[in-house]
Amino acid sequence: MLAPQRYNFWALLPVFAGLCWLNAGSGWGLIFTIWPGALLLSSGVALLLMPGDPRITRMMAVGGLLGMLLGLFFWTFDNGAFLGALLSVGSFVLAGREGLRLMPEVDNVPLVPREIGIYARTALDEALLGYFSATASVPGGGDADDCIEALKAQRAAVQRLGFDRDAAGLHQRPEPPDHVEWQPRRALGQDFRVLHFDSDFAAHPEIPGADHYMAYESNRQTAAWVFEHEGEDRPWLLCVHGYRMGHPLLDFSLFPPKVLHEKYGLNLLMPVLPLHGPRRAGRRTGDQFLDGDLRDLFHAECQTLWDLRRHLAWLRARGAQRIGALGFSLGGYNTALLAGFEQLDFAIAGIPVSDLPSVLWPNLPDLHQKYFAQQGADPDLLREVLTPVSPLARACALPVQRRYVFGGLADRLVPPAEVAKLAAHWQVTPHWYPGGHVTFRGSGIVMRTLREAMQMAEWPRR
Repeated sequence: MLAPQRYNFWALLPVFAGLCWLNAGSGWGLIFTIWPGALLLSSGVALLLMPGDPRITRMMAVGGLLGMLLGLFFWTFDNGAFLGALLSVGSFVLAGREGLRLMPEVDNVPLVPREIGIYARTALDEALLGYFSATASVPGGGDADDCIEALKAQRAAVQRLGFDRDAAGLHQRPEPPDHVEWQPRRALGQDFRVLHFDSDFAAHPEIPGADHYMAYESNRQTAAWVFEHEGEDRPWLLCVHGYRMGHPLLDFSLFPPKVLHEKYGLNLLMPVLPLHGPRRAGRRTGDQFLDGDLRDLFHAECQTLWDLRRHLAWLRARGAQRIGALGFSLGGYNTALLAGFEQLDFAIAGIPVSDLPSVLWPNLPDLHQKYFAQQGADPDLLREVLTPVSPLARACALPVQRRYVFGGLADRLVPPAEVAKLAAHWQVTPHWYPGGHVTFRGSGIVMRTLREAMQMAEWPRR
């Protein structure tokens, strides 16, 4: 972390950008220009007078991104829109630069290069964090008190049942499904099949919140995207998506079928995580998993592990013997969790969260953090609740040479410290790329790591 500043005069850049956008709009155009204008002006003033608050750079990145997008249509507004668009580009890059200033150095983690390209990639992370922060459902009022009491009750139950010491009794091995349903589908020019079967997951009745969680009816049936070569025994890659994904449009961008299925010749199984995609319980995919009522998180992670293991049981019942797992972000967390309970040819945890409270808590509004702490709820409370579903609480079941971890040096959603925690627990050296959370796909790190894992597992190469 760089030395602090009393005043940051680079903040004048988004201030002027915001003024340009507010001046550019008139009539109906103001409906559009007011958003980048207000976000850039307010975040610029905040950066000038109160540098150091991470929410400032998030809103600045969102405003800069909106300004750049509006700049594509600048001719529909007054002349100031063109200057506003140019200043928005600079403000966007500045948001990434200032976001990197807030990242502390981590032992044994290389320093990220300080250059414009890195700042721009980091700014994409800042904008995504801004979106998550602005749209997250956070309990307030009486709901906040209920959430705190529920977490305390969950911790007491977990400790009373001994699941914090040994989670094996909580996570029973599922049987393969008796009945499955197939649906042919085409998306993004790709033909694949959708696999459905009943999850049959049952939240532990002695852990508070079980009835609340099991009331999500759409979550009771699984869904998975399947790419399978006909008539050939090919290895299977279990692809575990990240938070707020679970749709083909998003998942295929993470796990490109043209590369993994056609070029590498792999069979692909992409399970949709609980509360995501067609299993969602809210308006958006992922609602109630990491936001909303935190009592759901424990049960959602229990079901995630159950469903992933049930998909593995289904594969093995069909005769599959070579299975590897690849997951990103929240999917990296669950890939690491799965590797503590199942034997796989390899497990690749990409940009993985390893300790959910360390990532979730700093993103709560300040008033919530202070109120929760005053009521005896803090990251340690949530950490104790989640111990039975933490990949850091259980030894990996795979040989050390079959474990892989990679992360971004400029990642603002999953900081390098998170990646380093899992790598240390797995006793491996992580692979690093000089980029952020959103831009890992352009780094080549995924395919390099996957090729290394396939070679170690002696999978055939086409």
